[in-house]
Amino acid sequence: METTEQRNLRLGILEGLLATPWILLCLPAGFIISALLTLYYEISPVVYGVIASLPAWSNALQIVLTPIVGKFLTSRDLALAPGWMNLGLWAVMAAVLGYLPPDDPKAAGQLFLIFFGLASLTQSLIGVGWTAWVQQWTPSKVRGSYFANRNRLISIVTICFLLVSMGMLNWYSDSIWAYQSLIIVAILCRFFSLLYQHIIVTPPESEGMLKTDGWLKDLKNLRHHKKFILLVIFGSWCGFWMSLTGPFIPRFVYEHLSIAPWQFALINILATLSGALTLPLWGKVIDRHGCIPVMILSMIIWQVQNYLWCILTPSISWLLYFMWICGGIVGNAYLLGLFNLLFKVMPETGRTAAISANMAVTSVASAIAPMIAGQLIEISDDMGWSTLTVYRIGFAVGPTALLLGLFILRRIKEPETYAEGSLMGTMRTVRQMLQIQGLNFLANANFVSPIIKRKK
Repeated sequence: METTEQRNLRLGILEGLLATPWILLCLPAGFIISALLTLYYEISPVVYGVIASLPAWSNALQIVLTPIVGKFLTSRDLALAPGWMNLGLWAVMAAVLGYLPPDDPKAAGQLFLIFFGLASLTQSLIGVGWTAWVQQWTPSKVRGSYFANRNRLISIVTICFLLVSMGMLNWYSDSIWAYQSLIIVAILCRFFSLLYQHIIVTPPESEGMLKTDGWLKDLKNLRHHKKFILLVIFGSWCGFWMSLTGPFIPRFVYEHLSIAPWQFALINILATLSGALTLPLWGKVIDRHGCIPVMILSMIIWQVQNYLWCILTPSISWLLYFMWICGGIVGNAYLLGLFNLLFKVMPETGRTAAISANMAVTSVASAIAPMIAGQLIEISDDMGWSTLTVYRIGFAVGPTALLLGLFILRRIKEPETYAEGSLMGTMRTVRQMLQIQGLNFLANANFVSPIIKRKK
């Protein structure tokens, strides 16, 4: 007979599979929504940049919201209540899209600003609640293998939804019905995902309000941990430069490379597959050689090939397939190393505050960048400069700055050992940034550090 624990784990997998289409759709700079904003409603670069920054701003707000809501809500409540609010917002948006005129970019931009502002805020609250709640009903002894299996199944659903998206955007690319249909599918799946979450039983010993005692004290104590501070600085530097051009990549691909949304969906599928297949290999390499060497190697390969953006034209747009496959492989290594390094350098006490502080600081850096990029594109267009040239300058500056950021990373002395621990919920802005760039497998991953001693 199935125990409560086994039932919870089974329901956790089912709800994760059903939530996948919503996760793929909810970011405004993802390839589906960016196609809707750019190709169908022709939103200006400034407004697009602000919209693309909203998830990061919401992630930053959690450092203020967590100690407030922690006094009144359980982690389960914080996962479910904003979840239903978010679902209602998306249902309203799906209905309104049919009445929003495509020839009024200003009105469309204002509507999407309000919508994604509210949707991003509720989504950030969901992330805080879910991160705390899921660790209450998943036993630590099976957490690593459980989420590894859950991720494999989610990657299959991810590819299936991307295939459906590819077909819809290919056959009905000029119709709002294609976007409405994809949103409706995601809404229906998310509805049943939330129902499954309601059935999950929280162990009695884990019930209660979110703990926020000593929150400010823990935040103040972080200044004494040099390794952690350096990693936050490195993460903020990388978050800014990745977010400067990252959210505009789908827009650039659609407008300047003549890539159709369905083709970009195929490219995303290849990145997802390459990421899923290479994750176990990179885990073994990190176990043997450590996080920092692997992060440096992967960042160099990743950013050197990103210089290809400076020369891409419609005639050689086939290079995108190579770039996304390569990005899936080395992006995998970078993110896995970053997650584990964060866990290794965090202080032993006050880890919740450390995770929130890291997320807040890196999110602010990531939020500012697309707003600046949108303004630069708008100004250059008003002055008669070539938008394509502005893009290419950004594509040259971004990788250069990221490679220079490795000097910060090299100053961090990596600990030789680390204990078991879950990294769910950390680096949410980085995960969203990678999802925008097609690495959906990584965006859904939850990495767990094993108990090992790194070989010298």
